[in-house]
This record gives sequence, C-alpha cells and structure tokens, in this order.
Amino acid sequence: MTDREVARDVGLLLRYALDHTLTPARHDTYNRLLDRYTTDPELRTAFEETAAGLGVRTLSADRTTGLVLAAETDSPLAVADTTQWLRITGSGDRMVYGVALGGVAAWCYPTARAVREPGTRRVTAVDVDRLIREHAAAVEAGDAELPGGLGPAWEEYSVHRKQIAVTKNTGQLKRGCTVKMCEEVLVMLSSFGLVVPDKTIPRPRPDLQVWRSTDRFRAHVAAGGGPLAWQTIVNTGSSVLGEEES
Repeated sequence: MTDREVARDVGLLLRYALDHTLTPARHDTYNRLLDRYTTDPELRTAFEETAAGLGVRTLSADRTTGLVLAAETDSPLAVADTTQWLRITGSGDRMVYGVALGGVAAWCYPTARAVREPGTRRVTAVDVDRLIREHAAAVEAGDAELPGGLGPAWEEYSVHRKQIAVTKNTGQLKRGCTVKMCEEVLVMLSSFGLVVPDKTIPRPRPDLQVWRSTDRFRAHVAAGGGPLAWQTIVNTGSSVLGEEES
C-alpha cells in the first residue's frame, strides 16, 4: 500500500477506536481495519506512532470491544472537564468522587482473575457505597490498611458525608450524599462506554440505575497494573481521573 493509503487507514481506525459506540462486529470497515491492525505490522506501527503523537495509547484490541484507547492527562484528546457529570465545589467533593471511582473498579474487578477474564458484573451506586463503607469500617477496626495519604479522603467519605439524604418534596437523593455521588460517577463512566445500563432487573431506587461493567472498563482497570482495588484513587491529586478515556 502507498503511504497515503496507510495514513488514510490509520485515520479511519483511530476515528472508529475513539467512538465507544462502534464495535467491529457491527461495522464492516472497522472489522477489516482491526484485522489489518492485528496482522499487518506496517499499519500497526503507523497507528501506534500516530496515537503516541496525540498522547494516546492502546490498552487492548479484540473482536468484542475493538481497540480500547486511553488518553494521557496532557493529551488534547483527554477529557479535561468533568462538570457535566461531577459537581465539584471543593476538595471534599473531589476526594469523595475519587473514592467512589475506586469503589466502582473494586466492585466490578475485585481480584486479579476478574481483571484477566472477560465478563461483566452488575453494579449499583448502593453496591459501591456499601463496599466503601465496609472497607472504611475495617480500616477503623484495624483489620485493613490504607495506602499512605488516603486518610483524608476516607474520612471525608465515611465520616463527613451522609450515606443517603433525600429532598422533602420529591424524596429524591440530595446532591452531596455519597450514594448520589457514586451514581454520578457511574453516569460519567457510562458516557465513555465503561458501564452500560442493565434494565433486566428493578432499580434499587427510582432515581438510581442498575449498571453493568464492560470489557472496555476491564481493559482500563487492567492497565492500572492488576486488580485495581483502591489504587485508582492513590494519585487523585488535583483531578478526579488521573487518566480518562478519550
């Protein structure tokens, strides 16, 4: 193939990979290009070099999800503004969202085996909140330890925030309670195809959904270095997501 044809196919493959709503099984051109990515070193090298120049790296490539990509924090393709999902008014909110994000990963992929094997798991904001609070109780009892520097985040979540608070008029969850904030994290993850709605079972509350993790999310967790129990939030720093899918 000519250099121009390779460049065209790299651009198309990158375009499809960045759209989490597309899968190779439902898109003939994507399927054909993924075949070439796995068998043609020239195309694969050109793709990886182009992606690297944009601050993007490939996490996995398979028939189910296609190419799963992640953008480095300084990439122009990284999501820098999470305000449409997460309402952060200060460091306390940032820490709670960070803990919630780690809790979602821990619920969906609690072991090294769960990270390695394809599969999905149902998850709700109630599940995530319960897991986090049980872990916080274990830490308080001396039965578990936290990585250094995470004490303030856990205290903010488990001590200073209510688990559930509802409005008087509608009975809906109030902003700032931890179950609501866990739901907001799940809604954000769904926007990137990392979890999807599961409508096969009843909702735990009218204002909460049931979600199911995806292999795309599993690839992100695996890229964190193994079973991502709480390490997602070790380096939350000034941003809730150290690395987000573009």
